[in-house]
Amino acid sequence: MAFLLHVEFDANSEVKANGMLQCLAGMANIVRRDHPEVYTYIFRRDNESKTKLVFTEIYGTEQVFLDHAKDPEFTKLYQQAFDPSSGKSRKELCLRNDLNQALMPITASILDHYLHVTYVQIQQGFLHRIPIDKGNEDSLIVCNGCDKNAYELFNELFTCVTCVTFEESDENRQLIAIITKFSNEKKAVPDTKSIINVVELVCENEDIAEKFKNIVQQYFQVQSLHVQSIYSGYIHHRPL
Repeated sequence: MAFLLHVEFDANSEVKANGMLQCLAGMANIVRRDHPEVYTYIFRRDNESKTKLVFTEIYGTEQVFLDHAKDPEFTKLYQQAFDPSSGKSRKELCLRNDLNQALMPITASILDHYLHVTYVQIQQGFLHRIPIDKGNEDSLIVCNGCDKNAYELFNELFTCVTCVTFEESDENRQLIAIITKFSNEKKAVPDTKSIINVVELVCENEDIAEKFKNIVQQYFQVQSLHVQSIYSGYIHHRPL
């Protein structure tokens, strides 16, 4: 059973945050090398704080979630990143398509008692699919305050390997997408634009980021858009 982990972590200092990101980069290299079913494994700073880190991880199966941390070098880096002085999590979400489907006991134990996640039902979408039109414009998109039309429009404008919407207890609709290609078809701009309050784009390529911003501003009514070009890990799994 696939699931997505979204974690927000408050490091105790900027120095700690820098050290954690270095360790997480090494961990991601190991995961990328050995576990192609860990589809996304990315860590970055929050736009508004140098000490708040945000993690996005997508696991294709429970077994790969259990297996990905078994490498001795991974364990060493993990212990360096998350020592008692590192800081603490402020939010841990586990997004799933079906909350009624039971997890394996060992998976549930880790998620419940070690990570202390809050389970969230996916409203629309898919955690992973193999695209027909493959591209290399990998970008992570996180949207807050979306209307009900954002999901459909996103999938018309972009080739998404991941695209889900969900709500937390505040009923604020959010969208997380991994896009690999921009649509070549010209779509008419609607009279009433779909609304997104805040868009975060994670992408290291300036040209791709600029292209995305132009499309979003053309088709959506957006209050603010932030670009994060520096991160550890990988947005979409591709062999090293």
